[in-house]
Amino acid sequence: MAPAAKAQNAASEPRVPTAVPAQALAQTLSTLARQTGVAIGADAALLQGQSAPELPAGLTLQQAMDRALAGSGLMAVRSGPNTLSIRPQPSASPGTVALPAVTVTAARDTETATGPLTGYVARRATAGSKTDTPIIETPQSVSVVTSDELRSRQAETLSQALNYTPGVTTQPTSFSRTADRFRIRGMDVESANGGSMRDGLRLQSNSYDGIQEPYGLERVEVLRGAASVLYGQLSPGGVVNAVSKRPTSEPLRELGLQLGNHDRRQLTADFSGPVAGSDTLDYRLTMLGRDSNTADRYIPDDKLYIAPALTWRPSADTSLTLLSFYQKTNTRFSAPLPYQLVEGVGEGPYFIGRGEFIGEPDYDRMKGEMFTLGYELSHALNASTRLQHSLRFFESKVTWNYLQAQTSAAAIAAAASTGVLRRQYSDRQEHAKGLASDTRVEWNGKLLGAEHKMLVGLDAYRMDYDSKNFRANTSSLNLSSYNYGQPVVVNRDPALDRGSRRITTQAGLYVQDQVNLGDRWTILAGLRRDWAQQDQTAHRDGSNAVQKDEATTWRTGVVYKASNGLAPYLSYSESFFPVSVSEVSGQSFRPTKGKQYEAGVRYQPDGSRMLLSAAVYELVQDNVLKFDAGQNTYRQTGQVRSRGFELEAKAEVSRALSVIASYAYTDSKISRSTIASEIGQRSEDTPYHQAALWADYNFASWGLPQLRLAAGARYKGSTRASGIVTAMPAYTVFDGMLGYRFDAHWDLNVNVSNVMDKKFTNCEFSICHYGDARQASANLTYRW
Repeated sequence: MAPAAKAQNAASEPRVPTAVPAQALAQTLSTLARQTGVAIGADAALLQGQSAPELPAGLTLQQAMDRALAGSGLMAVRSGPNTLSIRPQPSASPGTVALPAVTVTAARDTETATGPLTGYVARRATAGSKTDTPIIETPQSVSVVTSDELRSRQAETLSQALNYTPGVTTQPTSFSRTADRFRIRGMDVESANGGSMRDGLRLQSNSYDGIQEPYGLERVEVLRGAASVLYGQLSPGGVVNAVSKRPTSEPLRELGLQLGNHDRRQLTADFSGPVAGSDTLDYRLTMLGRDSNTADRYIPDDKLYIAPALTWRPSADTSLTLLSFYQKTNTRFSAPLPYQLVEGVGEGPYFIGRGEFIGEPDYDRMKGEMFTLGYELSHALNASTRLQHSLRFFESKVTWNYLQAQTSAAAIAAAASTGVLRRQYSDRQEHAKGLASDTRVEWNGKLLGAEHKMLVGLDAYRMDYDSKNFRANTSSLNLSSYNYGQPVVVNRDPALDRGSRRITTQAGLYVQDQVNLGDRWTILAGLRRDWAQQDQTAHRDGSNAVQKDEATTWRTGVVYKASNGLAPYLSYSESFFPVSVSEVSGQSFRPTKGKQYEAGVRYQPDGSRMLLSAAVYELVQDNVLKFDAGQNTYRQTGQVRSRGFELEAKAEVSRALSVIASYAYTDSKISRSTIASEIGQRSEDTPYHQAALWADYNFASWGLPQLRLAAGARYKGSTRASGIVTAMPAYTVFDGMLGYRFDAHWDLNVNVSNVMDKKFTNCEFSICHYGDARQASANLTYRW
């Protein structure tokens, strides 16, 4: 090739973003294909016994191939727009014959909805259809936070992982380290209403069973809007589905050390690859250990997390993956604060400052253990039909003692005027366990001139949640001196136990069809029938309440895929959620119902590394339980309505620059109620306007391929909380990351969230939490 031509190609060719270690030539070619998105084909016999040297980051693909193949007697020949073939050099021995190319790997061809992915742009997801489907063909809003995004922003909780996702609002980390709870499109989504899932199955039955560890995840999927056709009883807001790290066939070895402010010390390890001596077994072992304080006094953030996994592939038709994890946590609950005692919200003169602790260090504790064990089985019955079965057992135990402010008007007024905070204790023992399963048959074939992906399935779960809960007034705290050491005397008389044992079961039979009419039109339709039962026994007096519910839900949608990468869609979907028997006694109510209309458009040109999305929607929840003061009873006359639109962009703008951007307008409010003053009231902690931007830049074009710089900004508009006259003001916080790769093995990232240490509050239902203070950490990673 002429020098001028080489220079021109070098400017347009993809570059290798990450250094490649010295290893077998076949592994190097596979790594280069994955990093650049170019398919590299070769006959296995040509690569047998060949090795490749270490390749530094920043090389063009051509430069990397020249170095990798040097001295091998092989050459790379471009055989298509995004394809290279490895062939013997013309000077090779006369007996050498160029064999037909066989694909080694290709990033764009091999991406799956659960496997590893380089970069921020996912093209496939399972949350919107329960099948491995391109996002652009899904007629409902779906966002994916990849493992690279989790790592770049060093997300400590699922809430932090979703900070840049449109339509999602979360609690501060002081709360989110104890519970995974979100609002999506103005509606509550959490483990207690089935919205927080793991690998497509319901994980927990209670808000405070424990949170999911982001380091153990391959990605996080967010499906916005009603989705009961897929998952049964749910909030109409949607689903947050965490996808576990799974075994890989390529060796993966990683150790990490994190040091941060508040005496944070953390060790991580991630190992994966084939089991020695076996051609059918791959393993993965992911571990995390943390010893840390937090920005809140007397509240630690200690954790042990271990997640072993094993995949067995006895044949091309069958695979079985065992997935499990165990985690142990030690923290304390950050009690909600009456808004009158919060700086910037109440009028004082006494306040509880940011980071102050209102409990007793010798009494408060929140220690939990969580254990899961399950599997995913996939077996091809024939060329067009596949059986898939998932099952998981879950168990958690939490000891949870904390002090909080007494909530009577007199007690709060006294604390604000005198500085003497009257407190009450909450003394709890939580034990939850359950079994969840999903069995489905997927058929891919042609019927009536159209391509079908048909799904017929049955999912079920049974959750047993037992809580012992004692609450009463106790000693006061002086806000001027924080005179800890006050006595806490707990009365555990069984007659005073506020807890109960609740057994929840659900079974759902569903059918779904994804129909492709040629290359342009995709139609999705689904129907489901659910049977649910709650059986609750109060510990205080042994009283029992049983409620049985049935519901039918359906969804439909259509997508048009234009040749230029545009894909507009329309959809309708429904949800249902049974009214908890703990809400009222002696009465029975119908499940709440949700329905959503959505129209949107996505843009993803063929072969690009970008996904642009826009959606408008109306989401309505009916049968909301409201107390009728005139009749002194509960009635199902409430309605919540949410309307809005969302924009999201995830794109590799160039080889050096990746961008995440989002905006959401959310108008969510009570539209019908027996309480006249509630009508028109905005949903708790839901802003009209919310926006975020994250930009990640690699300095390879400046001659510094080892250096990365990322910066982000998050804007949250003003919000309202019922019971608080004034609105919470809007705020913007900034995040940053500086990364440096020393060589093929060592990486250093420095992350800072809330760089300016902006002070803000999150308030709802007359109570508040202070927003996250500045958090800084240095993260050193070694790979080999």
